[in-house]
Amino acid sequence: MIYKFIDDKGTFVVRDPSKYSLYFPLTDKDGRLLSSISPNLGGDIKSDNEHFLTPPATIEDVRNNLLCRRDFFIKAGNVIIRLSYPHDDVVEAGFLYHKVTKKAHGLEIEVLNFIPFDTAVEVMRVRVTNKRNKDIDITPTSFIPLYGRSEKNIRDHRHVSSLLNRLDLDRYGIFLKPTMIFDERGHTGNRTNYFVLGCEDNGKAPAGQFPTLGMFCGEGDLIFPDAIEKDVKPASKKLPGFDGKEASAAFRFNRKRLRKGGKVEYILIMGIDDDRKNIGRIFKNFNSPSKVEKALKATKRYWQRYLSRPGFDFNDGDFNNWLLWVKIQPTLRKLFGNSFLPHFDYGKGGRGWRDIWQDALTLLLTEPEKARDLIFNSFRGIRLDGSNATVITKDGRFIADRNRISRVWMDHGIWPYLTTRFYIKKTGDVGFLLRECEYFNDQKPGPGDPKNIYKGSVLEHILVQNVVRFFNVGEHNIIRLENADWNDGLDMAPERGESVAFSFMYAHNLRDICSILEKLKKKRKSVKLLEEFLFLLDSLNASVDYDDYKEKQGRLDEYLRAVRNISGRAVEVEIDGVIKDLRKKSDHLSAWLREKEWLPGAGFFNGYYDNKGRRVEGKSAGKVRMLLQSQVFAIMSGCATDVQVRRTWQSIKKYLKDPNLGGFRLGTDFKTVYMDLGRAFGFAYGDKENGAFFNHMNVMLANALYKRGFVKEGREVFDSIYKMSTSDAARIYPMIPEYFNNEGRGLYLYLTGSASWYIYTLMENRKAHI
Repeated sequence: MIYKFIDDKGTFVVRDPSKYSLYFPLTDKDGRLLSSISPNLGGDIKSDNEHFLTPPATIEDVRNNLLCRRDFFIKAGNVIIRLSYPHDDVVEAGFLYHKVTKKAHGLEIEVLNFIPFDTAVEVMRVRVTNKRNKDIDITPTSFIPLYGRSEKNIRDHRHVSSLLNRLDLDRYGIFLKPTMIFDERGHTGNRTNYFVLGCEDNGKAPAGQFPTLGMFCGEGDLIFPDAIEKDVKPASKKLPGFDGKEASAAFRFNRKRLRKGGKVEYILIMGIDDDRKNIGRIFKNFNSPSKVEKALKATKRYWQRYLSRPGFDFNDGDFNNWLLWVKIQPTLRKLFGNSFLPHFDYGKGGRGWRDIWQDALTLLLTEPEKARDLIFNSFRGIRLDGSNATVITKDGRFIADRNRISRVWMDHGIWPYLTTRFYIKKTGDVGFLLRECEYFNDQKPGPGDPKNIYKGSVLEHILVQNVVRFFNVGEHNIIRLENADWNDGLDMAPERGESVAFSFMYAHNLRDICSILEKLKKKRKSVKLLEEFLFLLDSLNASVDYDDYKEKQGRLDEYLRAVRNISGRAVEVEIDGVIKDLRKKSDHLSAWLREKEWLPGAGFFNGYYDNKGRRVEGKSAGKVRMLLQSQVFAIMSGCATDVQVRRTWQSIKKYLKDPNLGGFRLGTDFKTVYMDLGRAFGFAYGDKENGAFFNHMNVMLANALYKRGFVKEGREVFDSIYKMSTSDAARIYPMIPEYFNNEGRGLYLYLTGSASWYIYTLMENRKAHI
């Protein structure tokens, strides 16, 4: 590992961090302000996709873009020390703060950044200590580029939107308040203030400012800005030419003589707020060293308390500390969504459908009192046709798709039931299945009384998602792939693609729901279901020949036509009848998959059919095509026999385990751009969904093996994730990244569902790790 833990609270240090491409998340407990920061002070600060205090930063910006840094210059005699450059650096990080210590020209400089757990501002403290044997005069200048608008304006009217900027220079700093929000679909007035305020440790205000990029750089640039190189005099009041320019929080602090061993601190408070008076109150809470130190200690205490459940001790200090960082990852994804950290430059906020349900697994262990309502409210994202909204915003609203593209991921119906089953197992609350909520409807409402919107039970929502999928099959009688499944990269087979991999899990769910219904049957003999849904419980009325995929498609079409204008009538259905129907479906689908998709010559399962109806996996012309998820869900679902599980495991080790790095790849190299299956095969092999070491699928492989009693094998997979995460080759802070590439480097940091599954699997199989 590139870091060293220095206590039992997860605190770690990294020496010479500039050798690595790193970033660290900062936020408050509610995710009102979201920041990323790197050892070179790069990153960005925002509240959501429409409100960035500093310019949005991708991973390349963090490394290379001086406009994406919180910079600070110290002029000491004839020397200029720029704090975004390395100076014998050491990073210290904990929950949730980031500190860089530097040594340069006889000065020891500490740069601390954190967001107080209860306040939506980022605090930056620069502490300078004179380690020379003589006095030294220093003149400090901060430089925080201000952006003050939506992420999209980076490439959409960047200059034009800057013309809206209005600056207000305060004694302690700067306020940027654009006149309006630029949007050609309809401009609106702006109420938001973007601010940076600063002071010395004695409370003294800066001597002046360089409030625009033009004034800061002059005829120079960000490498050699005139404000620093030519000692330009700062402005003490607003000048007419400041408005309509790109802004900066560049504060010139007073010249200071530091005695031998003496120190001085500079405090910057950065944030986004509609209420100017509230900003003033916030500044007073942090405008002295003692106030900053008090807030830092309180923030550390909050996160340590938060991470105290569930407790564990595996008699390994490094592993215990590493697990603390894995434990916080689901919370970070809840707050950041799948966006707002440098690798995650494709999101617009909110979490994806799959993420909600998988993160709830860990929530049930860490915050069980919050999990019940989260799980229940998430059922509101399901449509009566079995599909669902794909994004949930921070405030709990459902969105059909983040890019306004109508898409269906065929695996989405699996996860709500798995999470609900775990909830019932932990709490015994089988009555939860009878709670009622509405269905998601993103169409324009028609005439009628909104009070009469149909509500169905949680059980009905689960049944709709799983039973609709059973009938939604392609020409091989396998559930259709549609726009993708868990593997987002399999997105180019919408017409004829089929997913064997996740058909296994629907077979599992249909069987497993029966066990929950058996428990419910002890309390009641029947349940209410939407009248139209009985079309799909075909064994209770007109049976369908499950061998005939066209009959199944025809029955689904009948149902979909019926629910376009539902009656709203619910009828009582005997639980025994529902159980009988689901078991019949599960037995048929399980046997079909087990017998028709097993490849005896290859020793593993086929998982897909492409957009031309061709089988995807197997051995052909001496080449092996194998995908890990196809094997994981055959094992996890219970459909594969023990003999098949053992042979599959042997094939996984033979074809997917890397002999050098020790991890398991997501697939073999197909050596083709597979236009009839998905974009993944256009990626370089070993990255993302094309053969990377994808941790989410690896931890589910471990889970599946444990579940089937293959404990030694499961432990081998589980341990490989920890070993790769902590190896020097990973070049990351403690966490599980989304994946490792061919070099073993960890990529897409913090915001990954693998953390939830890791904690869940570990707690469910603790004996295997003690």
